[in-house]
Amino acid sequence: MHKNLEKLKKLVIVSGHILTLVQIIAIILILLVSLYWFFELTEIHMLDFMTPFIESIKSLMQANFGEQLKKGQAGLDGSLFIFIALTGLLIYTVAQLKIFITYTEKTLTKSIIKTKQKEEEEFNIQLNIEKQRTLMQYKNIVILVNITLKSLLKDMYQTQNDSKHIDKRQEAAALVSFYNMMKTLPGCGFSKDGNILIITAKKFELVDSILLKINETLQTLRREYKMKKIDMNTNMAIDVYTDKVLLKDVYTDLKTLLKLNMPNEILCYGNFCNRYELMKKPQFEAYLKGTYDITDDENIWALVKKN
Repeated sequence: MHKNLEKLKKLVIVSGHILTLVQIIAIILILLVSLYWFFELTEIHMLDFMTPFIESIKSLMQANFGEQLKKGQAGLDGSLFIFIALTGLLIYTVAQLKIFITYTEKTLTKSIIKTKQKEEEEFNIQLNIEKQRTLMQYKNIVILVNITLKSLLKDMYQTQNDSKHIDKRQEAAALVSFYNMMKTLPGCGFSKDGNILIITAKKFELVDSILLKINETLQTLRREYKMKKIDMNTNMAIDVYTDKVLLKDVYTDLKTLLKLNMPNEILCYGNFCNRYELMKKPQFEAYLKGTYDITDDENIWALVKKN
């Protein structure tokens, strides 16, 4: 739409230039005819070369206004006066047309700006609709949970490193306890890769209930282990993917976040944040942890529960 208005504006501008040219020619004609008329009255023959042109003007005027023209006693011909008057009227008319053209140009400029803004808004709306439609295809969730334990006790006969040592079987048992408390959550699948528990779901709408259950379960386990003088930390990561993507590929990328070793944080990539923004009443919010060199520079986000 705005392109048609721009074409019309160009046409109006060209028309304005043409009218300006007509105005200039008319002014020059008035000056030349007036000067010739003055020289004719004063019997100066400097512009006699214009006589054929002037005679044609007189003939034209007499042909149209013959009855109104009267010659003076000195032989003055009023046809030149009529020509000058008509040309002056033409200049005035052109001036009024130029005012109208200037107004039209300004009006078209405003219309073009408004039309562009409207088209951009409609384009952005359509773009957001397409973006949401694409993001809605990301409905599968995968969450990785890795639990590590550290003793809060320090025996006087142990070295500093030994005081932090926990049998890997205890960490495996903690992961099993975590699984046993989580497995009752409907709509979720569970699998294990070494010391990493993999939680999956095929409905993104379950994400908040899963995260809330994870938080609740971890708080319960932390209290239990604290009573045993053991500190429990977790490394977690979450991502979302479409049906066209293999889980193993998502898992490989997501496992990289665990290597950042940010205890008790739920880490995610930007694509999860984009999908999570479409949640109607999100229970969590994402904040930028920073940019990390993973494969390329990648923004990494963390999820925290809203107060």
